[in-house]
Amino acid sequence: MRDNNKQSQYRYKDKNRSRNKKRVSKSAKQKRTQSLSAKESIKLKLKQVFLPYLGLSILTILLFGALRWLLDIYLDILPLKEGYWNFGIPLLLSISVVGIWMWPRYEHLTLKWVKRSSSGYFFITMVLALVIPLLISQNYLSKAAYKVIEVASLNDIRHYPKQKYFRVDDFEPLKSERIAYIETRVANRRYFDSTLHIYYYVVTPFIGAENVWLGSSYYTSYDNREEQSIKDRQYSAFINESRHKYAAEDFSNINYFRKLKSSNDRSAYLYTISTANKQSNLPALVLVPESNIFADSLDRDFVWGFGSFFIGMVLCLLLVLAAEFDNQEKKARQKHIQKQKPVKKRAPVSDVSKSLVVWFRSNKERPATLVLILSCIGAFILTVFMGMDIIDPLSRQVNSVGGLTIDALQAGKYWRVVTALFVHVGIMHLVMSLGMLFATGYILEKVLGSLRFSMAFFICGIFSNILGLLYFDMDMAGIWGAIFGLFGIAIPLVAFKIFNKKYRELFGGTIAAILIITLNSMFFCIHKYA
Repeated sequence: MRDNNKQSQYRYKDKNRSRNKKRVSKSAKQKRTQSLSAKESIKLKLKQVFLPYLGLSILTILLFGALRWLLDIYLDILPLKEGYWNFGIPLLLSISVVGIWMWPRYEHLTLKWVKRSSSGYFFITMVLALVIPLLISQNYLSKAAYKVIEVASLNDIRHYPKQKYFRVDDFEPLKSERIAYIETRVANRRYFDSTLHIYYYVVTPFIGAENVWLGSSYYTSYDNREEQSIKDRQYSAFINESRHKYAAEDFSNINYFRKLKSSNDRSAYLYTISTANKQSNLPALVLVPESNIFADSLDRDFVWGFGSFFIGMVLCLLLVLAAEFDNQEKKARQKHIQKQKPVKKRAPVSDVSKSLVVWFRSNKERPATLVLILSCIGAFILTVFMGMDIIDPLSRQVNSVGGLTIDALQAGKYWRVVTALFVHVGIMHLVMSLGMLFATGYILEKVLGSLRFSMAFFICGIFSNILGLLYFDMDMAGIWGAIFGLFGIAIPLVAFKIFNKKYRELFGGTIAAILIITLNSMFFCIHKYA
């Protein structure tokens, strides 16, 4: 009996040992599978998100640089302003590349500390990581593609139409025949602040050079909410100070000259030259003096460009590695590991086209909003063809294409209270205005109807233009006044629950977000100082 009991005890112990071994083996297998899944997740995120973004960023920088060198520098067949090449196009290109080609890849990633969609974090980080080195690379290209040409006289500069930098030993500006022009702007942007920007342009002819001018500019800004007497004193003090600075300038320290290409500064200088009424068969050349060393500026831009690209890519890599796949992507990833088949990728172009089709179909019930948006876009394109700058237009450009000014009203041009609604001061002003118009019209037109919504838009816009011109003493352009009027109509509808719950939540959040934005950017207006 004792032998049987001992055998049963040994058997029981052997079973427990085998069970423990099985448990240990199962836990070890689970740890191995978890470690394998973590490794597979990292490989998948690198393969599907980061590496395509890295390659796409390098390809974008190289291709855009090559395209600009070919069209703008070598062939000089696309005479866009330098602001477009150096800022506008790189910004739009970065947003397009990340928004169209990278969105289907990072939309399945989620961050633990973000409760809702994490796509906005990836979008902003990737755009900044691409646009900053792209901007610096364009600044570097605009210098590195040229060399400093040694010329015997200023008239010889005309023999090098595609060059930009020149060094001349013998030159003498004729300060007694200088011509000055003053450009002022008023910008109301944040917390009802109003800032007066003053630009003082001076062009000076050279002795012995036909229609070649030396350009000098001075800038300052003041609070435009001060009394008129204080602003007059500040304005006079700045003009006198600029004249003293110009008189004290020592042009013997000039290292080389930079010939201005198409830009806002060049347009202001040419306008200043045109006021002199000097007739010449040769086109005007404007040279800006440079005192720094050309090679040092190139090396600095090169280091900044590579440094910003490396830092941006590291930040994107850390953000991608910190993210996780959502539930749908986890299921697809498990199927991918089991079946050894690649996960189907969404086609970015088809998704964007489908979203555009859905957007236009959804606006069939809101024809007034769609017509107003398309009218603003068409009017902006027309004003650009009429000579207005697409990014930062001057005051005379805005006023010449239909902006509202006190001089226009005094001259009997009352129709400008309407046309000023469709004149926008640059592409950023247009984009923000259309976004606000769509947000308000998407729901408000469905409640008021197309006719009442259109009447409310024009009444609010016309009233705000007249109020801004007569009360705030500034030139008016854009639909921000009309949008504020529509907000005033929508807020009581939300407060008294005239909308259903779905629209109240949507419109309430939209109004809160838009008011924050609009308080930081009230009006984009331009004002000519009397």
